[in-house]
This record gives sequence, C-alpha cells and structure tokens, in this order.
Amino acid sequence: MALARCSNCGCPNGKGENTYSRGPHLPVSFPESGIICGRTGCDGSGFVWLTSHEETKYKLGERVFPLTGGHADAKFRVQ
Repeated sequence: MALARCSNCGCPNGKGENTYSRGPHLPVSFPESGIICGRTGCDGSGFVWLTSHEETKYKLGERVFPLTGGHADAKFRVQ
C-alpha cells in the first residue's frame, strides 16, 4: 500500500514485497491536501509514494489508491 512522506523524510524503505516508485506523486490540492507524513513525530505535508504494483496502475490511468500508516487506513487521489 502507498505511504505518505514529506520532502525531509523522503522515500519509505520497502518491507517484504513492497518496493516503492522512484519518485513521489502529489496528492490533489498539495500542500493543503491534508495528507501528512507517516513517519512518527513528523507532521509535514505528505507526498505519496506508490508501490511498484500501484505505479503500474497509475501509468494505466488509475488515480485513487489506498493509503496506510499507523492504525488508520484511507484512500486518496493523486494528480
């Protein structure tokens, strides 16, 4: 599942089968999107990092993806 990271925290480290795209995507209305970095202790505006599987879907036109982090899951739309 996709993760949110601010520009300071950068690309997430992939675990297991999750490898992340080379570059982040902007959530709609960034930086006022309400997407916050998922790193503990950070509240910067989040960029969206898609897994390689989600990146393939993005290239095929999909723009809504699940976002995971902490104890809450959400969906978001990328530009």
